[in-house]
Amino acid sequence: MRRNTFNRWVAIMAVLAYIISAEAQVAFRYKGVTMNTSRHCLLVDDTKKAKEKHFLFASLVDALTFADKHNDEDSLWTEIYICPSVYWMDNPDDEAIRRPNPGEGTPYALEVKANRLKLIGLGESAEDVVLACNRGQTQGAEGNFTMFHFLGSNVEAANITFGNYCNVDLIYPKDKSKNRKRRKDAIVQAQIAICAGDNYRLDNCRFISRLNLCPFVGAKHTVFNNCYFECTDDALCGTGVYNKCRFTLFSSKPFYTTDHETGAVFHDCDIHSKTTGIQYINKVSGPVTLENCRWTSDDPSLKIEWCKRPDPRHLCTMKDCTLNGKPISLPTPTEPLPLQLPPFAMQIQTDIIPGGWTLDCHKPKDTMDYDWQADNTRPSWGYAEGVDGAEGSWGMVQLQKGARMMFTPKDETAKVGNQECIVTLDPCKSAGQGFGSATGQYLDICIKFDSRSLTGYGIRFVRTPDYDHAVEVCLVEYIHGDIRKISTSERCDIFRRGCRVELYARGDTISAKVSNSNFPDVTHTLTSKMPSPNTFGGFHLQHTGSTGASATVIKSIMIK
Repeated sequence: MRRNTFNRWVAIMAVLAYIISAEAQVAFRYKGVTMNTSRHCLLVDDTKKAKEKHFLFASLVDALTFADKHNDEDSLWTEIYICPSVYWMDNPDDEAIRRPNPGEGTPYALEVKANRLKLIGLGESAEDVVLACNRGQTQGAEGNFTMFHFLGSNVEAANITFGNYCNVDLIYPKDKSKNRKRRKDAIVQAQIAICAGDNYRLDNCRFISRLNLCPFVGAKHTVFNNCYFECTDDALCGTGVYNKCRFTLFSSKPFYTTDHETGAVFHDCDIHSKTTGIQYINKVSGPVTLENCRWTSDDPSLKIEWCKRPDPRHLCTMKDCTLNGKPISLPTPTEPLPLQLPPFAMQIQTDIIPGGWTLDCHKPKDTMDYDWQADNTRPSWGYAEGVDGAEGSWGMVQLQKGARMMFTPKDETAKVGNQECIVTLDPCKSAGQGFGSATGQYLDICIKFDSRSLTGYGIRFVRTPDYDHAVEVCLVEYIHGDIRKISTSERCDIFRRGCRVELYARGDTISAKVSNSNFPDVTHTLTSKMPSPNTFGGFHLQHTGSTGASATVIKSIMIK
């Protein structure tokens, strides 16, 4: 009797377990096969009511949060299947500015810690499932906004579009109501995914952005199969193996560099270049392999080169490749690099000395909202060669953000009436944007200046969110370190190599002329009354931009 009772209880419990299990499952189709949800098989469908106990989610954010929460319970893979739609990883209608977490430099929409994770789109093509955000540096974010930060290893994705639509229109053919206009035309750093783990695989995925695309960068091993990429500079994964992939390159340096051990490898890829003149592969030398790749270009005279200064230590090979249907073969770099001397650092001089120059680091009042500090424990200026747009140009170069130079007249009591100066300079940014980003980065050149009270008049070149190939220029007034505009701002496209700045103070008027020997038909002339004319005779130059590729070579300064 007891055995029969026990057996009946076992049978009842088995039936209950089956019923509970069935209720906790949702059926769906994948590649013609009916599948059921489970703790390791999640379904994302924004057309259905979410039921976590059924492993059904209306948003991918919720599904990834669930996967993170349960990831360490066993060693099985978690598969997340995603129905066709546009899924926003960050609310595009939220007007709040996204900022990095304390101690970090990059703001992310979502951090994913899970290991052994698969993201699988259920559409007929990768265009059907779109994972989206639309923020970038200074456009909805402070920092290079990035959609994902993957911390785990063994992550795969298939049949999905990953898009940062900050500077690209979102077009969704399956449902035009989901289309969205880009935030702004000016292209800024707007990124997709940065990885801290290893072993990533992307199959039949699309990656859409422009500057700093960052499609799963950071992992030591990342493989892309049959994927598509749209990008400008500093964009691609430098450890990537690209098999049968397609690319549309909107500018001349898709890699900043590649991994110096593994490099990047392209097999059987189609690459279309929108660049005219020269298409570089790297901005800074790194190993690259291209085999059986087909380059195309609208420019019949396009040239392809590894980078401006290929390092023979980095193995670069091209085999069985074509450009507009004609065979092309770039030689592997063997020539030693031209001698590139390190900057000759100028001695720190923080004191104000009559008849002498002050060379220091200074954080102006109007940059206090940006997180950097003046550091006068190391030099701010060096005599060096510029890079990129200023390659081959030697002069005074900023060694840190906030580099400042001031000249104080020998007789500070002498009253100076008219004054003028001419400054020639070569910005390293070749496209004309002058600075690394629109985060309070500018160059001020001033005359009629008192170095002790920080009072005088001058011209400002500043990068703004409105332009990605130009700066704004205006006249400014300094009053005890407070700075304000005293003229309208103009778009300036000639803040490039060969720029010449002339400043004149005559009577109660300050005027400036900006010209460029490489653009002889363009001149900017700005004029304003000085609200508080003075008799000072000093000079002031302040650079608050980034260094390196964002610096400006100061070629000459003449003061009268």
